[in-house]
Amino acid sequence: MATEQLGSPRHLLQYVTGNALKIKKQEIDMETRAFWKVCKKLANEERIDVLRKVMTAFETDGLPVGQIADAVRIGQPATSTYLAQLQNECGLVACARTGRYCLYRAEPDPNDPKMTILFPALKNFFRAEATGHAFFNGTRPAPPRFLSVLPALSNAARVQLLGHIRSELQTNHAKLAKHSGISALNVRRHIACIESCGLVNYDGNDIVWTEPADALSRIFIDLSLS
Repeated sequence: MATEQLGSPRHLLQYVTGNALKIKKQEIDMETRAFWKVCKKLANEERIDVLRKVMTAFETDGLPVGQIADAVRIGQPATSTYLAQLQNECGLVACARTGRYCLYRAEPDPNDPKMTILFPALKNFFRAEATGHAFFNGTRPAPPRFLSVLPALSNAARVQLLGHIRSELQTNHAKLAKHSGISALNVRRHIACIESCGLVNYDGNDIVWTEPADALSRIFIDLSLS
């Protein structure tokens, strides 16, 4: 059978298509890695308090740092740092300068497709939570349930293991080590973290997937695995 010549139309098509697929995969991987960093940033109760305040604000133009800091009872320097991270690293907050003040408002990064999904889910959650509660009656709301799953979604190896467990529903340490290429010791370490997040439990030696009851946790997991 004649070998295909380099530079032939078919060869060029295969080359272009193959590289397009590689580029697409790299883009998806970059988006996913970036989202893991978002999960890591949001796995902090004070940062969540700041985001909650911005997302539930009645002021459509935004809030100054001092007002946000007073509401969440965190110092202004820490509040400023959290707001900068929510803006620059998470894509959930925008800032506009008005005179001497920077006003922060909830706004998703339009260039991040994952944020266009996560943003409205978070905003609806916080607004429902704030009805007759939260900082309006002088008490701090309980940590949201999704906060407990975020440590499992902020590490590449853990997300890889999580995806395999979720697809199989039931597996064990040996299968996970073989499938992932992660050492048995590190598999056990990562599974201990995933278990502490309430996403797996044990049936004898088998690791069994546990689907979160709340919708927001499921959205975080879906976006981490997509």
